[in-house]
Parts: sequence; C-alpha cells; structure tokens
Amino acid sequence: MEKNFLLALMMLLGSTVCNAQVGIGTESPHSSSLLDIESINKGILIPRMTTVERDAIETPAEGLQIYNITNNSTDVFSSGSWKSYLFSRESNIVYVNSLSDLPAPNGSTITLDETKMYVFSGFVDISPNQLLINGAGLRGTDPQKDIIASNISGAVLKSENKDVYIKELAVAPTSSSTQAYDFTGESSNFCNIFSGCSVVEIMGPSLGVGNISGFKAITIIQNYWKVTDGVKIGGTVGKFTSDLNNIVGISAGSGIEFLSNAIIDDVDISNNYFVYPGQTGIKVNTNASIDRGRLSTNLFRGVTNPLDGIDSYSFGWSMRQNTNIPDSRAFSYIFFNTNTQTTAIPSQDTFVKIAGTTEVIKQQRFTSTVNNRMTYHGEELITAKVFVVISAIAPKNNSNYSITISKNGLTPPATAPIASATGLSNNQSFQITLNTEIDMESGDYIEVFIRSNDGSDDITVNEMQFSATD
Repeated sequence: MEKNFLLALMMLLGSTVCNAQVGIGTESPHSSSLLDIESINKGILIPRMTTVERDAIETPAEGLQIYNITNNSTDVFSSGSWKSYLFSRESNIVYVNSLSDLPAPNGSTITLDETKMYVFSGFVDISPNQLLINGAGLRGTDPQKDIIASNISGAVLKSENKDVYIKELAVAPTSSSTQAYDFTGESSNFCNIFSGCSVVEIMGPSLGVGNISGFKAITIIQNYWKVTDGVKIGGTVGKFTSDLNNIVGISAGSGIEFLSNAIIDDVDISNNYFVYPGQTGIKVNTNASIDRGRLSTNLFRGVTNPLDGIDSYSFGWSMRQNTNIPDSRAFSYIFFNTNTQTTAIPSQDTFVKIAGTTEVIKQQRFTSTVNNRMTYHGEELITAKVFVVISAIAPKNNSNYSITISKNGLTPPATAPIASATGLSNNQSFQITLNTEIDMESGDYIEVFIRSNDGSDDITVNEMQFSATD
C-alpha cells in the first residue's frame, strides 16, 4: 500500500514538473492553476488530527494546513503560529429572505423553533399564514425595509405563554381582518418590542396593532405605528411600559387601551407622540384595575380625548408635563362665614377643634365629609402646604389665643407650629394666620384647633379659610 502511494506521488510530481499543471478529474486544468480538481461527488480530504497532534508537528512550514478535529476547524500555520479559519459551530441564527426560509406551515400556522433567532431581510410576505413565535427571537436589520406581511384573518405574529422578543422588524397587516400582534403570557414571561418595530398599513385599514395580555412585564420602546387602531392591553400584568413611541393614523379606536379585564401593578407611559385627528389617546375601560400609573411628557396633537376613563386626579395616577392634560395635584379649600357656633374651651392651654359648619370650594384627592376636616386620598406620600386664616371677637380684655393643625385627631405636640394673637381688648375683632407643612399619606386627615392662653373663655370663630395643597 505504501509503495503504491509513493509511486502515485512520484508520478504526480513528475507530471507537475513536466507540465507545470495537474488536472484531476479534468483533462483541461485551468491555466491559472497548478492543481485543478473537479468532482461532483467527492471532496478533498486533508490530514485530520487533534490540537495536541498538530502542535507536535516539527517546524511546520508557512501555509501548512490541517483539519483540527478538536475544534472542528481548518488550521493554517501562518506568521509563526497556528491559526484557525473557517471555524464553524451550530448557529442559532436563521436568515429569512422569503417564506421558503421558514418552517413549513401546519394549516395556516408557521411554528418557529424556540431555540433560534430569526433575522428577516427585506419584505417577507407569509400570506395567508401567521407566525407562532413559540419563544423564538425575531429581528430585522433595517426597520424601514425589513417587514413581515400577511393577510391572515387574525394576527400576523402570535405567541402563547412564551417570552416575546422583537427588534427592528416591522409588521404589515394587509387585510381589514388582520392585526399585527396577538400575544398572551404568564407571570414569568416578558414581552419586549424594541426599537423600530413599526406596524404599518400598506394595503388599507386593518385591525391595528392588536392585543397583548398577561406577562410579568410588557415593554414597548421606540416604535412607529401608523394604523387604524392601537394596542390593547389586558390580563394580569406586572408592569407595562410605553416610551418614545410615535402613534399616528388612529381613526377607529385609541393609541393605547387598557381592557376591562386588565389587572396591572404599574403603568409607565412617557415621551410618546399621539398625533392624529379625533379619537382617543389613552383609554382605561371600566373595571380595569391599575394600582400605580404614571404619564409624563406625552404629546397629544389633534387628539380629541387625550384620556378616557381616567384623569389627572384618578387614584394612583401621577401625570406631569403632558400636553392638554393638567398636572396631577392634591388640594382642598374649605371655609365658613358668619359662623355662630361657639367653640368650648375646657381649660387654659388646651387645644380643641374649632366648631363650625364648613363648605367645600374645590378638592382633588381630598374629601371633607366632616366639618373642619380634610382627608387625603392618594397613593403617594405628600408634604401638604397648609394655610389657615380665622377671624373672631375677643371675649374679654387681654385675651390671648393660638391656633394649630391637628393630624388624625391627635392632640398637637408642644413642638407643633402655632400662630397667636395676644393682648386683645374686649370685643376686639382679630385675625390669626398660620402657614405650615404636614406630611400626609392616604387616609390622614387634618383639622384646625384653637386654645386660650389666659383662661378658659369660650370663643366663636366667625370666619375660617382652610386650605391644603401638595
């Protein structure tokens, strides 16, 4: 066997020296080649060895090649060291240029491999099918050109109780019965729709962005929607975030809608653009439950109803710097005039609540179901700025009175801020003004108290103005 190999090698070398070219499988080797091998059913097999065996080769020549079975690579000795080229591992990336690059449909559903990342390039029409994402990742590289389109009756992209990750990949629902998304998740799943995931109508009206229900967190950031209807959020959700999205074209619905079955811990909607005539910006349906909500720096241009179902003063919501929406505040203003109820002073230096029937001018996040009392209702702790003015008539010479604020009906501590009027003459009209601040949480209430500093003479406070604001 070895003799036959050496003989063949000598014949090959002899042919090379004589003819300067060798053809194997061809009688006409290419003029630019020293060795031209042609075959339709065989390949070239170079020496195969482990890394240890490779490293044992003595003084390898520049350009020496072997196949490394340790690393599954082609190794070349170059510039004094071994280098691996054409190294290949099993990749989780699937490049999609057309429907044929995807798994075969089962009915009208194409189920993706959850271990893969599918990278779409160009316009890929999967009609009349939908993609069941099945936990796979989806992305494009140019969100202006990389688009999945379908005219299926239902959702172009569907996910059931799996994580969702989509980036830089647009969706085009191409019929009036098609929506972009239909995603459901459990409390352990995340739904991430990132940067450049446009939803656009290129063949007339559709059902819009679609439905997302459940998930531990739903995050929708830096996307463009030009559709008939926006996204609808339902189910039990830990956190919903919408940030830096440009929503246009809404003509039959809302940009963002929370369905009546939505139970959500936290909602953060910030820096979005709602630009379309008429319709609604953000809708919260009856029976939807949102524990904490924050709207900040959203722009509404042309939208008839920026909000539906909530307002700046809805319990649990904080709204700041949104166009056409007042900032959230907590405030209350109550008063009485021409009061005739006498406040009984039991003893000197004892604070008691001022008697009188108060009326409410205006309140938000406060209530006054008891006279001379304002109760705070809000998720956030506040430091209330409190202002009080009372007017009364001194009952005797050298009268001396002080007022303060009582919190939750407790006797004001000795360190509580007070305001006083002293050295009053009999029947002298006087006023006392108090400005202070009080920390309040939901359910706390405040009242105005008065005391006599020189006896136990009762007093009638004729007028009182009492306000608090955060």
